[in-house]
Amino acid sequence: MKSLMDTLLSPWTNRVLFTAVRLRIFTILADQSMTVEEISSGMETATQHLKPFLDACASLDLLLYQDGKYRNSQFSQVHLVEGKPGYVGDFLQIVSAESKQWDDLYGLITGSDDDPSDHHKGEVDPRKFSFAMNNIGMQGEAEALADAVDLGDCRKMVDVGGGSGLYSVYLCRKNPHLRSVVIDKRETLVATREMIAGCEEEDRIELLEADMAIDPLGKNIDAILLSDVVYEDSFAEKVLKNARTSLRDNGLLIIRGYYYDPENPKSRFSALFRLNMIVFTPNGSILTLPSMKKKVADMGFTITRVTPLTGLSSLILARG
Repeated sequence: MKSLMDTLLSPWTNRVLFTAVRLRIFTILADQSMTVEEISSGMETATQHLKPFLDACASLDLLLYQDGKYRNSQFSQVHLVEGKPGYVGDFLQIVSAESKQWDDLYGLITGSDDDPSDHHKGEVDPRKFSFAMNNIGMQGEAEALADAVDLGDCRKMVDVGGGSGLYSVYLCRKNPHLRSVVIDKRETLVATREMIAGCEEEDRIELLEADMAIDPLGKNIDAILLSDVVYEDSFAEKVLKNARTSLRDNGLLIIRGYYYDPENPKSRFSALFRLNMIVFTPNGSILTLPSMKKKVADMGFTITRVTPLTGLSSLILARG
C-alpha cells in the first residue's frame, strides 16, 4: 500500500520525472557518472536550478549521487535511456502532455466551468493554505516540536507567521506557563481564530496582525518561533534581523522547516519541497540546512542544537 507521503508527493514526483525525461537527463548520463557541470554541458543549456533538480531526482531513486557525481539508477538505466529496449520515455512525454487536460476533471464531473479552488491557476486562498499547513502539522510535526523544545524558562513566545496557530497550541499545551502571540497577515488570522476557537489554550494565545519582516515583533521576548516560514535568503535575513532585536538577552530562537540537507540526499520531502520553493520563487535563493545555519550564525545568534525533528523537517535552536 502506498504511504501517505507517497500520495501527497505524487504531483511533485510526476513533474520531476516528466521534466527529467524531457531534458534527456538519463540519456545524457547513459553509462557514465557526471558532475552537475558535465551534465549541464551535455544539455547545452542550464540554469542555477539544475543541481536542486538533480538532487530531487536522486531523492526519488531516479539518479544515484556519490562523490559529487550523478549516475543513473538501475531503473532509469533500463527504462529511461533512449535506445534501450525497455525505454518508456516517449510514453511518459505523452502522459505529461495529456496531464494538463486533467485540470479540467473537476469541471467535467460537476458540469461547471468554475473551479472554486483555483488550483489550476496556482492560486491558493489564505484560509485554505492555513488549513493545508495545519494538515501537515497534525501528522506529528507539532507534537514532535513540543516534545523537542525546552521552554521551561520562557513565559512569552512570539509565533512569527504562525498560520493556523497549531504550533502555539501544542507548545502552550506542553508548557502551562507559556503565552504566545501569533503574528501573521489579517486574512490568515481570520483562519487562525477559527482554528484555535474552543481549544483549552485559546485564552493564552493572542493574535496580532503585522508584517514579520518589517513590523516590531515585541520587546524582551523569551522565545521566537519561526515554523515553516523562512526559506528565501533575503527574506530570511530580514526576519532574523527583526527577531534578533526583539528577543531578550539569551532569548531562544526556534526554527523549524523542511530544509534540504546535502548530507542526507535521500530526504525525499525536503528535496522536493526545495524544488517547489524554487518553482514559486525562481529569482530567489532558497536556503538549505547548511546555508540556513550559516545565516543564523551570521545574524549574531549562537546555535545550540541542530537536529532532524521528524522524517520531514529539521530543527535549529539558537540563543540571541
